[in-house]
Amino acid sequence: MDEKLLKRYRQYASTEEAFAVLLVKKHLAQSKGYWVDVVNSRRFEMSSDSMHFRFVVGSLFKRKIHPKYPPRSDFTINGRFDERAYYLMTRALTWEAAHTDIEQQKAKQVSPLRFEIKGVRYDKNEGSKGYFRNDAPPEIKSLEKNLLDRTNPLWDVADQFLNGPEFVYEVRQARIIPHEA
Repeated sequence: MDEKLLKRYRQYASTEEAFAVLLVKKHLAQSKGYWVDVVNSRRFEMSSDSMHFRFVVGSLFKRKIHPKYPPRSDFTINGRFDERAYYLMTRALTWEAAHTDIEQQKAKQVSPLRFEIKGVRYDKNEGSKGYFRNDAPPEIKSLEKNLLDRTNPLWDVADQFLNGPEFVYEVRQARIIPHEA
């Protein structure tokens, strides 16, 4: 195993760029068969989810280099296949092939497809009226009549129906940018 490659890949895998590539692969169908080169991106700072981006802009390069993966037998010890180690090595080799291929194509001035993805994050309960959400059972909603009386045993479960902010992330646009004439 190439420990240096694995170390570099592990460092990359936790970066904003790595999550941006995953977002592109998930939301842009045209990225199939292409390497993703992220040029610019910005995450939502207040989101705990690493896949919540305001925008991701970049290029798609046709895959010309295909990584050579080691045989699965190299990851089998005493009849047990180490799936995690194999998966990690194949991801690292794929990452290395992508960067090599993209750099070679840039050096040859290959014109890539350009893309952009735009996402939004919003409070889906904004503007909601009432102390409890609309999906709360009627017996829970009846507690609204006297919010200061917490003696009712329903209050033990009522907290899960509180009408607080609930943030939702949504990709609003994922598109290929047409080439300028």
